Amino acid sequence: MNLKLTEEQEATLNEITTFNLSTRYDDYKRAFYNKSTDEYTEEQINKIKELKAWLEIMLKMYIML
Repeated sequence: MNLKLTEEQEATLNEITTFNLSTRYDDYKRAFYNKSTDEYTEEQINKIKELKAWLEIMLKMYIML
């Protein structure tokens, strides 16, 4: 399967990847904690849900091929 991501989807995946780094290293943890407002968190959750829904659609389309 060759997925074509939009720039926004790529940016979302890049941001999600930083979550993993943020939990491993103290300096990153502190910076991540400081930017993790309720608004930021809600925005990221919504983006992740949208990306998940898109991936599920792509997977269903691939299976149907």
